[in-house]
Amino acid sequence: MEILNIYGSLNGQTEKVALEIANVAEAAGHNVSTVNLKKEGVIFELLDYDLTFIGSGVYTWLPGKSVKDWIDRQLGYARDNNLILPGSPRIPGKFACTYCTYAGPHTGEAEAVPAIKYMGQLFDHMGITVVDEWSVVGAFVPKKMQHFNTSGRLGNIEGRPNAEDLKQVREKTAGLLQNLKHG
Repeated sequence: MEILNIYGSLNGQTEKVALEIANVAEAAGHNVSTVNLKKEGVIFELLDYDLTFIGSGVYTWLPGKSVKDWIDRQLGYARDNNLILPGSPRIPGKFACTYCTYAGPHTGEAEAVPAIKYMGQLFDHMGITVVDEWSVVGAFVPKKMQHFNTSGRLGNIEGRPNAEDLKQVREKTAGLLQNLKHG
């Protein structure tokens, strides 16, 4: 498969997940293009890819600025090129997986759900099937926010995503690739 693996990572938590996805997909023999939208905000021909992973941290229930800005540009491109049709008919063989890293200091994983859904809408509007949505716990990195790592609903999230979180990402990635291979 041709896989696009795009993400926005402000403090490195989402990048850890994106690199795990890339490693698993490449080891399975797929062609993977991995791009940090924080560094490169390019437009992609999404229909050139069989599977697109898109990930971001969560900032006030939405993806980060680099991902939101990219979605806006990509949506404009899709509209300008008639890639969004009434009824959003499904395009066979085109899939997406959205994910985010989140800390959820106030309401836990519920803070991640809007960001995941937001990212999926571009693909859904283009007729690309969103086959999975993941949320991965990620600790606060900025010093002024680190107190949230031990005071939220999730308990102590220092050092996350940790080895177990990344193992789950590898397993989910492998399972998703295997499921798509077998239809």
